Amino acid sequence: MNPPKSESPRLDFGRLTGYIGYNVRLAQSAIFRDLSRSLRGLGVTPGEFSLLTVLEANPRVNSVTLSRVYGLDKTTLSLSLKRLTQRGLIQTTRSDDDRRYYALHLTAEGRRLLRKVTGQIEKQERAMDAVLRPGERERLLQLLGRIAGAFQR
Repeated sequence: MNPPKSESPRLDFGRLTGYIGYNVRLAQSAIFRDLSRSLRGLGVTPGEFSLLTVLEANPRVNSVTLSRVYGLDKTTLSLSLKRLTQRGLIQTTRSDDDRRYYALHLTAEGRRLLRKVTGQIEKQERAMDAVLRPGERERLLQLLGRIAGAFQR
């Protein structure tokens, strides 16, 4: 005999459901969980995907610039870059412009993996587009950009 299935308790979330920040966080958490599941087999986190994408678009960028743009301390970023380097996905070379810095760029393996991961990301993007009406994606991106801009340092 199977044990009875228990229902999740119902909670009153009070004012939370009317807060933009709370709803953005719920959506982000759901997207992140789904993305983490789809990327698990590829061995890449969403944050690493973001870094690989930025490195592809900005070959030879240095970690100082990345830490400023991402708003991360150098130690946190260095750990991620070290993992990607150890996996053979990125390489570092002395910067031609300033020998104190190392320029970062994707390896051939990094580009191959990024193509696979981008396919998964785009699949998820299509799933999100499917629940939006025509024009809503662009409007949502505009609104989120305005909100983010309001809190820039």
